[in-house]
Parts: sequence; structure tokens; C-alpha cells
Amino acid sequence: MFDWAFGTWARFGDQIIVGFVETFYMVAVAFSIALVLGTGIGMALSLCSRGGPMASPLLASPLAVVVNIIRSVPFILLLIIMAPVARALIGTAYGIYASMISLSVVGVAIVARLVEQAISDINPQVFHTARSMGVSRFQLVTEFILVEARSPLILGFTSAIISLIAYSTVVGVIAGGGIGYLALQEGFYMWNQPLMWVIILLMVLAVQVIQLLGSALARMVDKKGKSRKS
Repeated sequence: MFDWAFGTWARFGDQIIVGFVETFYMVAVAFSIALVLGTGIGMALSLCSRGGPMASPLLASPLAVVVNIIRSVPFILLLIIMAPVARALIGTAYGIYASMISLSVVGVAIVARLVEQAISDINPQVFHTARSMGVSRFQLVTEFILVEARSPLILGFTSAIISLIAYSTVVGVIAGGGIGYLALQEGFYMWNQPLMWVIILLMVLAVQVIQLLGSALARMVDKKGKSRKS
């Protein structure tokens, strides 16, 4: 029944493995950058918005515009307009390293909005309590915000990783490497449907595993938080 799958793996197994390694390498680097920059921007968008505990519209408004612009541009067009930037930074507009630049840019925007939403959902009483205790801004972030929003943040980061995996398959259009490039070159141009299905099934499996791990971690952290409060 699955002879087509085993035959496809026997022929393209090594290329599939290399493609997935390149894909997850790109995603890992892009998410690491997005985790740092996106989390900071997301906090600024939430905390510095009008009515926020650190209200500063002059900071929040330009950041919101930039994030909205990045998210509004279709990713394939973002790859094209970022090509000169990649060439200027690393000397080439192709390959996995050039693709990481575009993935990092869109990743920062994704993480920023997810972090903003997670912080916005925090009970306002938490900020009132922190203010009444006279905590510093650093303490507000580390001891209150990150503690209260840890579970939604984990779920948000999980969603961001899955989104970046989906975006990473598009970079094959510009010879960006990864599993998307193999799917495009061998699966689409050569019309190898069995190969396409093998790649799709493996991608679905990988995403399901990541989602399950993220959800399990979020539940575990949430239970620990509730047990400490009780």
C-alpha cells in the first residue's frame, strides 16, 4: 500500500533529510532573532500604548506602523525586496543564509504581535498591584508580566515557530534552500507527486509534534503557576 512512499524515500531520502535540516536551521536562527527583538517590540507595543503602564505613544505608534507594514507585505514579495539587503549584508541574495534575513524580519513582526496580545490579556489588576508596590520597570517585566503571561507566551512562540516553518517553504522560489526548494524543483517542476506527498506528510508530522510540545509545556507552566499561588 505504501510502496510509493518507500520507493520515494529510497530515491530522495538523503535530499529530504538535508532539506529538513536546512529548513529547521533557518527557522531556528530566524526564531532566535525574532524571540529577542520581537519580544522587546511586542512589550513596547503593549506597555507603551495609550493607557498602558508605560504609556508612550511616540514610541508605540511608529513601531505599530512598521510591524503592520511588514505583516501586510506578502512573504514572497518580502523575499524579493529583501534580496538587495541580503546581498549587501552577506554578499548573496540566494541560499539559506539570505533566506534567514527575510525569515527573521517577518518573524520579528509575528512575535511582536503575539507578545503584544499575550500582555494585553493580562488582568489590569496585576499592573495596579505592581504600581502600588513601587517596583521598577525591570521588575514589572521580569517579576509580573513574564510570570503572568508565561503560558500564553509559550503558545504564541509555538505558533510563531509553526508560521516560520510555513514561510520557510516559500524561500524555495528564490533558490533559498530547505525542503521547499526540493519540493519545488523535484516535486513541482518534475511533477513528482509521491515526493510531494512524502514531504507534506513529514511537514504535518513535524508541525503536530511542535504544537503538542508547545501546548504541553504551556500547560505544565500554567499548573506550576497555579500551584504556587494556591
